[in-house]
Amino acid sequence: MSKLRFVMLAIMLATIAAASPLPAVVGVARADAPSAGDACAVLHATTRDVNGRMMWCNPTMTGNHSLVWQYGGPS
Repeated sequence: MSKLRFVMLAIMLATIAAASPLPAVVGVARADAPSAGDACAVLHATTRDVNGRMMWCNPTMTGNHSLVWQYGGPS
């Protein structure tokens, strides 16, 4: 019976994870370059904007301190 409960729990968690917005933010490739303020997932990751300027993934200084693309690099 414990194996059945484990399988049911795994299925429930997979369903919840697939339905939540988190997977849409983490690990999703974008076809277009990000803009300053767009959400990102990996702290201190780098990329270039549409004009070729370097951007870094850093936490916001206000609010919930979520990770966003910013100019200026890690501090």
